[in-house]
Amino acid sequence: MPSFPRISQFKDDYSSLRWNLLANFFDGSLYAFGMSFVTLHTVLPVLVDKIGGGNVAIGLITVIWTIGFNFPQILVANFVQKYEPKKRLVLMTSMVQRIPWFLLSVMCFFLIGKVNGQTELVLFFVLFGLAAVGGSINLTAWFSLVMRITPVRLRGRLFAARAMMGALLGIIGGLLVTDILGTISYPDNFGLLFLIAFACMMISYAFLITLKEGKARPRSPDLGHAKFFRTLSKILTTERNFRNFMIADSLQIASTMAGGFYTVYAIRKFSLSYVYAGTFTVVNMISMIVGNAFFGFLADKFGHRLNIILAGASAFSAAVTAILSPNVQVYFLVFVFWSFMNGLNGVSRLPIMAEISPEHELPTHIALANMVDSSFALTGVLAGFIVNVWGYDVVFIVAALLAVSSVIWLIYMFEEPRKKASQHSSADVQAAVVANPFTESELRTDLSN
Repeated sequence: MPSFPRISQFKDDYSSLRWNLLANFFDGSLYAFGMSFVTLHTVLPVLVDKIGGGNVAIGLITVIWTIGFNFPQILVANFVQKYEPKKRLVLMTSMVQRIPWFLLSVMCFFLIGKVNGQTELVLFFVLFGLAAVGGSINLTAWFSLVMRITPVRLRGRLFAARAMMGALLGIIGGLLVTDILGTISYPDNFGLLFLIAFACMMISYAFLITLKEGKARPRSPDLGHAKFFRTLSKILTTERNFRNFMIADSLQIASTMAGGFYTVYAIRKFSLSYVYAGTFTVVNMISMIVGNAFFGFLADKFGHRLNIILAGASAFSAAVTAILSPNVQVYFLVFVFWSFMNGLNGVSRLPIMAEISPEHELPTHIALANMVDSSFALTGVLAGFIVNVWGYDVVFIVAALLAVSSVIWLIYMFEEPRKKASQHSSADVQAAVVANPFTESELRTDLSN
């Protein structure tokens, strides 16, 4: 059965629990702040468009990120699963994750405009792909560490608090993006955005260094490659709830085919300046703040399944709104719904996998789900061809249908894991709920129970 670490398990080391919550909070907030300068769905499509990439190239942004961020995990999952201590591996891979953003800054400052556009595009996608792969090899180790040091009933609010503060900082980031794009000449403006993003990520890295993992754990046995891949097959065939989650998740990921086109479509449809990429980023971040004020509470109170359902509904609403918007003011709602979708998944997608996976096999389950589900991001390439032949509206219609299919599958086929776990061990799901994970008095009250 999946493990549900209770808050009471941490009562002998309260100071470490409290500090880890704070360090995780600042790490996630500052990393999100950095990403607000180089957002995948507002800033990067504009850069690719400026370089000279067409609709297929813009569609590749989401595809390369999703596949690069998810596929390599399966290659390192067996190694991560047995590696101890996890923190050492997290620090090494986190650095690999950050360096490509600095290299993208160097590219913009020193290479764009000095080589031909085709070379610029190839170089951008190579460095961007390396950033995605770096994040991929980091994710399973980082998430295993965070789940190990965070009680199940605090995870939703921890992830929501990280995202909410990151979005609050992201408003500042979006305003700076607007100013930088509007006042500094191309391509130096994009070079500065990448450089600021890298600086924020390095500050977040300082908080990762301070995480306290606790007592060393024995290494998991080495399965060997053949046995490891047989384990993958067994998971898919025997774990019905996990398999149903993967189906719904795949449909929802496929629905993100529209995401890379929302900004470019608005700029062309309403004859906007590309500086609007910064404005759309601000709308994204404000929506993230508003949404995450509730998303973490919903997850901890009612379970992460509800949030994943709402994420699919938000993706559907974004696509429909993009089709029907008569002006840019209404079109802002596209980014509100898109932000809600990303926020809900950010709070609940990984934590719900932790609740339906045995702790010692968590890296493998995450890697398997991400590898299989991310293959559906190839719809982003298909979307580029669809735009060229039939236009943007057809892409948005297909995305809406995929999103609503995900919602239906979650409602009728996927069982809430906490309800399932309660049938086996009610003690695991009766841990006290902390009203504010960063308030010492409330934590002490909870730990005394």
